[in-house]
Amino acid sequence: QTADEYERLVAEPPSGSDDNLSRRQQVARDTQLGALRLSQVERGADPAGSIAGVSFRHLAMLAQIKSSDGDVWASLRKSEHLDRGPSEALTGRLRRMRNEVASARALYETQGWLANPSSYHQEPPLLESAALSDDVSWYGPRRLRFRRLVFESGYQPHPEEPGRDRWLDHPSNNTVHAYVLEHPEPRPWLVCVHGFGMGSPFVNFAGFQVAYLHETLGLNLVLPVLPLHGPRGQKRFSGGEVLEPDYMKMIFLFAQAAWDVRRVVSWARTRGGGEVGLYGISLGGYVAALVAGLEDALSCVIAGIPCVDFPNLARDNEPWIMRRYGDELRVDWSVVRTLSHVVSPLALAPRVPKDRRFIYAGIADRIVHPDQPRALWRHWDEPEIHWFSGGHVLGVMNGSTREFVTRSLATAGLDGGG
Repeated sequence: QTADEYERLVAEPPSGSDDNLSRRQQVARDTQLGALRLSQVERGADPAGSIAGVSFRHLAMLAQIKSSDGDVWASLRKSEHLDRGPSEALTGRLRRMRNEVASARALYETQGWLANPSSYHQEPPLLESAALSDDVSWYGPRRLRFRRLVFESGYQPHPEEPGRDRWLDHPSNNTVHAYVLEHPEPRPWLVCVHGFGMGSPFVNFAGFQVAYLHETLGLNLVLPVLPLHGPRGQKRFSGGEVLEPDYMKMIFLFAQAAWDVRRVVSWARTRGGGEVGLYGISLGGYVAALVAGLEDALSCVIAGIPCVDFPNLARDNEPWIMRRYGDELRVDWSVVRTLSHVVSPLALAPRVPKDRRFIYAGIADRIVHPDQPRALWRHWDEPEIHWFSGGHVLGVMNGSTREFVTRSLATAGLDGGG
């Protein structure tokens, strides 16, 4: 089925203007186009991350749609993209990754962070003032005015952590952007944390159905952009850098995401309204669940289609080229699991009361398998959970999830007067 769908998309790429498509059709079209972009060859884009100009993502896709290794090699040779094994740059990158993970494990054990993961996370300073500017974005057929919040993150990995300098050298990741929809009078705030591949105002507003939350329910909204996404990233595809085989980068991403979201929460509290809730979807659900184990006095936390087990998610999506070459490119997943414990939502006791923890998930989700939200549900002492009939990408568009979110916000006392 995957092969048939991919071949169909290649032969007939989705098209159609926004004027002729419903909102659901637009999202489906953009999702399919995004999948195609992820699978295409980008010649010369990153020599250290490719083999003869073939991206990891392209190789992974071929591994899924071709019936044998011979078919994969034949496809790459036919397109003149492969005539040898992995480059020295590629094997060097993967070797560095493995060595960094091993040395980080020793450091984390020595510092006691594995035994007490909350001690790994540094306390961020309050964000009491930041630059706000007027902006506008498309929201369906209309233009939506909002304000853009911009501030310097200030997050830094611990001084001894491997990969620290590489993370801090990123040219745009330290500048945090957040999109704000605020009523003139004080109202409760909802901090909305987006999923992987999102990060632009247009996509975030559609994904969270902000008109409903802001105008119908009457809530103030702030939507922070996650590290390496949207204007904080350097790839054409938002979050594209997350896909690179660098597991220290993933540790820092989650640690900084929690730091940034907590600073945004502190900023919302200075704006009045009393209550501040947290709502994350997909990757944002992971971050929301992580913050719920670090931040006191949140009014509620809603984890939508949440992934919470990073090692399993990464292993399920491990680039095929890393497996083909055996021991030279093999990742020691037991070490990765141990290391990522410090940023696991399942390693931190939630600080939000049980009756204000909420989860929704799809029974047919092929990206975040149901065992992940179920693990969070168990860890959170089995709070209210809603299972909808559907998958991952369009889960937030499911009518029953809107009803569940509405009911959850009301239960938590986030009443915007809408």
